Amino acid sequence: MKIPLEGDVAAKIEAKLAKFSRGWEKLQLDALRRATSFKVLVLCEMLGGRTKAAEAAELSDNTLDNYRHGIKDPTYATLGLMAEKAGIASRYLGGDWSFEEDGIRIDLFDQVAATRAPLPPGLMDTPSRPYIHGYDEIRPSSAAAAAVIEDYWARLGLDPDTVTTLLAEGDSMVPTIADQSPVFVDTGDRDLADGGIYALRIEKRLVIRRIQRLVGGGLQLLADNNISYPPQEIGEALSADLHVIGRVRSAAFAC
Repeated sequence: MKIPLEGDVAAKIEAKLAKFSRGWEKLQLDALRRATSFKVLVLCEMLGGRTKAAEAAELSDNTLDNYRHGIKDPTYATLGLMAEKAGIASRYLGGDWSFEEDGIRIDLFDQVAATRAPLPPGLMDTPSRPYIHGYDEIRPSSAAAAAVIEDYWARLGLDPDTVTTLLAEGDSMVPTIADQSPVFVDTGDRDLADGGIYALRIEKRLVIRRIQRLVGGGLQLLADNNISYPPQEIGEALSADLHVIGRVRSAAFAC
């Protein structure tokens, strides 16, 4: 489907896209986070700009800026509220958005499945609903299910506001973490505790590895599947530049 843009909204989106895309490149955002930032940018302009969009989504200006810059992902509920007030059904949030001269083209995943990699699984409580990878939290539609998940996080000592969900890819952490398993990551814990498992960004790649601190400084990044993936040593100087997303606190095997 295509959403036409009224007035000068298209021109404003094009100008903002030129501005923000430079920042996305500098931050080396992965495709999923960049796509999310693009959706926030589009919705922001459709709602009348930064100030009006922040008011509509009940956010501070700084929080909205973090979403547009890709520094932080919005929650599904927040993006859904913005889409609703912009007149876009929430089911289109899981689609592939692209900017055209006079509108926004949205292709749902079932329309492009033949040309894309297999999709992540559905939400835990509503499998038919599209799963949007990379959001800071997923709010189930069932209040009872939400209570169970938040209680689970509480028992792990996690603040729900710092939990992000990622999808494991590959067999590097087998048998601890299976390929295509959703994992809960505590973005509030980036201290690289010895023996802990962390989500890391290394040379534009997102990886999950166990940390081993070395005597005299530096780190070893260990894959639990150590037969296929040898240890990777990071010197003390380079470890300071390692981008730590957070500590993996739980994983659920994919069905």
